[in-house]
Amino acid sequence: MASAGYSSVPKLRELRGNLHIHTDKSDGTLPLSEIAGLARKRKLDFLGINDHFAACGPSYYEEGVLILQGTELNRDHSHCLAYNSSLVPKLKQEDGAVVAKQVRNSGGIGIIAHPFERGSFLVSGGKCYPWLNWETADFQGIEIWNLTSQWRDSAKSYWQSLRQWLFHRYRPFAQGACPQALAKWDTLCRQRHVTAVAGSDLHAPWIKAWRLKFKILHYPMLLAAVNTYCLAEVTGDGERDGAGIVAALRQGRCWIAFDCLSLGRGFSYSAEAGENESGMGGTVSRVGGKAWLRIKLPRPGEIHLIHNGTPVVREVGQARDFSVGAPGAYRVEARLKGIPWIYSNPIYLK
Repeated sequence: MASAGYSSVPKLRELRGNLHIHTDKSDGTLPLSEIAGLARKRKLDFLGINDHFAACGPSYYEEGVLILQGTELNRDHSHCLAYNSSLVPKLKQEDGAVVAKQVRNSGGIGIIAHPFERGSFLVSGGKCYPWLNWETADFQGIEIWNLTSQWRDSAKSYWQSLRQWLFHRYRPFAQGACPQALAKWDTLCRQRHVTAVAGSDLHAPWIKAWRLKFKILHYPMLLAAVNTYCLAEVTGDGERDGAGIVAALRQGRCWIAFDCLSLGRGFSYSAEAGENESGMGGTVSRVGGKAWLRIKLPRPGEIHLIHNGTPVVREVGQARDFSVGAPGAYRVEARLKGIPWIYSNPIYLK
């Protein structure tokens, strides 16, 4: 695991993980031990397990991979992922705002799952599970990129889906994060900090067609596709390391990368103003009405600087420093050959 810390917190290390995974304990199709083995082979550092209505538990290492024992709450809509929560799950549908408050009051972090998914008539008659109540500030994160939702939403016909699966199975992900989720996230971050993450929503369901039986969106595929990176301390103690990763997610000390395009390892984004310095999720007070934003990509690409949801800079390169003056939320998007690659969490200037 490569070092990616800031000078003020040298113990932080870069960790690569995959969130929103279901096992055979709910509606997934593999046991956790096998999933952890697949994750280890793909050099993942942590997994976020979110079996439906499971109780959250202490983090631990399995096959050398840190397991965050979370849950996914709600049935028909307004699904909420939770970690580090003492909440006893209720096996029923509740208003999203109610669930988010329960998770917050139980000491956990709540993340809105697939908030704008549309569904496809090819799957469960078009059933989908969007978030319905935005009149709450009790959640701490939002999935701006849910891989299963994106793939399913792209299904227009049986033949198109079959061709896509056989020959272009990663094509839907080349669209990048959900545009509606990005817009909502930018709006939220103008009011308060909300962390953006990616979720695989891994189930790897069995599909039966023409006397054939096969898995679609299987574990090896999605574990390698899009991941969430964070900066956290590593001690080797599962509970402590898990708490550190959850704290990093809560604070927004993380970024998302389309790893199938190119790994997101080595990305960095920080802000400086005089003696003030901060990384993603932090706040910096401007000096003389100015601050410097420092961006470094793992390899040369297109660097897009977004201020309060509006693109303000586009440059090509690997490392850039930008002087900015207006207060607000600044985040970074990077592209390779026009394809969305990296999404940072914001830095806030005041």
